Amino acid sequence: MKTKQISREKYIETFCRDIRIRDRQVLYVSAETHAKMKIISHLFRDQHVTTASLIDTILRHHIETYRPLLEEIREEQYIEFTGGSKSENNDDE
Repeated sequence: MKTKQISREKYIETFCRDIRIRDRQVLYVSAETHAKMKIISHLFRDQHVTTASLIDTILRHHIETYRPLLEEIREEQYIEFTGGSKSENNDDE
């Protein structure tokens, strides 16, 4: 996959937000990934970035970026599982 280059300012604007995560859930990552994320979050400590907030922001960005594709895949799997589309099954409502 080709890496998209962005400016430092755009990276900070996109990923380095001071987010207070109140409704936390556990998410496991490899020790290697965790170590790298700690290093990256430390690079942006002046922006009050924590490892958790950085990971949360990266995942939110990924979900928003690929939302149309993810919804398409979800719909295809639903059709395979049920044998029909969601709209066909929601006509009774």
